[in-house]
Amino acid sequence: MKVTNLKLWLVLMSLLQSVSAVADLTVDTESLHLQFNQQGDLLRVQACFPACADEGAKTRVLSATQGMLVFGQDKATVLQLKREYNNATTTLSFSEPSGRLLHRWQVPDKGWMISVTSSGAETVNLMSGADFRPAPSSGFGYLLEQSRYIVFDGSSAEAIGMDDTEQGPRLSQGWFGFRNRFWTAMVLPATPISFTPVTGELIEDARIEIAGVNSEKGLALNLYLGPVEPKALSRSAPELESLMYSGLWFWLRWVCQALYHLLNGIAMLIPQWGLAVMVLSLLVGILMRPLNKIADRLQDQVHEIDARLAPTLASIKKNHRGAAQSEKILAMYKEENVHPLYSLKSLAGVFVVIPIFIGAFDMLAENIHLSGESFLWITDLSHPDAFMQLPFSLPFFGGYLNLLPFIMTGFSFVASKLHSHPAMDADQQRKHARNLVLMSLGFLVLFYTFPAGMVLYWTTNNLISVIKTLWKRHRVSNN
Repeated sequence: MKVTNLKLWLVLMSLLQSVSAVADLTVDTESLHLQFNQQGDLLRVQACFPACADEGAKTRVLSATQGMLVFGQDKATVLQLKREYNNATTTLSFSEPSGRLLHRWQVPDKGWMISVTSSGAETVNLMSGADFRPAPSSGFGYLLEQSRYIVFDGSSAEAIGMDDTEQGPRLSQGWFGFRNRFWTAMVLPATPISFTPVTGELIEDARIEIAGVNSEKGLALNLYLGPVEPKALSRSAPELESLMYSGLWFWLRWVCQALYHLLNGIAMLIPQWGLAVMVLSLLVGILMRPLNKIADRLQDQVHEIDARLAPTLASIKKNHRGAAQSEKILAMYKEENVHPLYSLKSLAGVFVVIPIFIGAFDMLAENIHLSGESFLWITDLSHPDAFMQLPFSLPFFGGYLNLLPFIMTGFSFVASKLHSHPAMDADQQRKHARNLVLMSLGFLVLFYTFPAGMVLYWTTNNLISVIKTLWKRHRVSNN
């Protein structure tokens, strides 16, 4: 009887130790929830920004169902786990029953960087899962929501689409991994390795096959598993910040970074991201006012020249054709002391606006702070405002009525009606108004499926333009 009880007690103790061992494979840090299996594979990764305990923290599961980082090794052997905690870092050591160390993970309490060394596997797969896939989107918004591979040598980043042609092995010369709009998994090898991004028409989830070049050195990898956010990236590894807006020229990246820091500064004073975006649009308009005044003055000069030349030009076009017409027009320019390309002055306003347009576009598109933030009827500023679901789905435009792009276009129409120049005759004013209306309709199509935060910025910009025009008219009428 005593022997039976002893056996039962030993079985219960064995089960308790097994449960305890499994529970010990979960590691929670300030910004990461990690789960490992008995073979040392990293099974599940949930990343948080800025911290998991913060109210309203952004979270995302990065891993695939079969694991995040899985070693290519014999899974039949159950490894022994030794868990240690020292200097604010959790260390997980996985060894064979003989005592030979196979894998060692080091997980700091803070940040999104972890590391692993392995002497027991020559290959490893880094994978994303369904939770990492882009949100369903339509129109041009689809372009923003694509997951892609990133190969980064410290100065420039190469993007590889999931549906690109089949990729061959590459020797690592820096960081590589994959990202979506707001989250990324990046690897920096500490030992020579080759890697192969798996691509193809039907590929939905990322998978990178990593192989050690020198079997004696094994594998040593540093991993960043976290948000695409400047401070988070730079604190983890200074060179990683260059992943932000990596597809732009360096001076446009400066514009994006300046707008990002300005928006964050506004949000510290106005803890509502929708209002902060509107204030950003207002402040950018104020800061750009000197350049806009120059552009407006050049535009006015073009309008005045157009009005002065219009009668003579109309007469020449009516009475002459072909080469004779061209000669008469050139003679008119010479007589009036006007350069034939004078109308290019009107493009000054475009050259002023385009860099800010691109900067605001990219900054708001990659701004994780807007993810999940609501404003008025908008449930998420990082996606279209989806004011009302339609009973059908339209090609390109999708199955929701997005109200904000129509409000933006409405302000553009009002601005086009109000905008005129005293020097323009009725025909010129009609042509000018028509061009502005066509441009507004083009922006409606372009912006309709863009995230609400981006549309809100330009809606505010158009509203400010209407208010400025009305104020100018009021001042002129009073004088």
